[in-house]
Amino acid sequence: MALAALLMPAGLRAAPAAEPMPEPELLERLRGLGVQVELRAQCGAPGQLAVYNMGANWLCLNQGLSRRPAERSRVLHHELVHVVQDCLDGLESPTSSTLAEGFRRDGSLSRDQINGFFLRYLQQQNNLQHVVASTALLPQESRQREIEAYALQGDPALVQRLLLLTCRP
Repeated sequence: MALAALLMPAGLRAAPAAEPMPEPELLERLRGLGVQVELRAQCGAPGQLAVYNMGANWLCLNQGLSRRPAERSRVLHHELVHVVQDCLDGLESPTSSTLAEGFRRDGSLSRDQINGFFLRYLQQQNNLQHVVASTALLPQESRQREIEAYALQGDPALVQRLLLLTCRP
């Protein structure tokens, strides 16, 4: 995490490290942003654990995750990365940006630094091969969004910091 902190844009580095919010508070914050949050027996395609619909501002979490708190946190924070991506263009907008685009706009990181940042997170989680295989057929922008979400899903504090800094009611 120390190396990742050095590669973050100045606004993220300056923010104090904090403990992640408890899930009920986090979901309430999402609702305050205008994100509709639902817990359902099924979200999206069969077997899908969660989905965030950009443009509709709708987040669905599979109820079955309630018995698996570590997986639920990882899945929720994966979807929260998508919320942050959506916030980069404004939740009211039908478009979204990748975090890489947001970091480039900030101007403090090169393309190689940004790619290295996400690569290191994927390597730390030991999910690089899975992510490469599962995103291979996606269009480039969708692939980048998923790579970012998979990369950061294991760092709730960072994902929540991004959410607080990027998403405003």
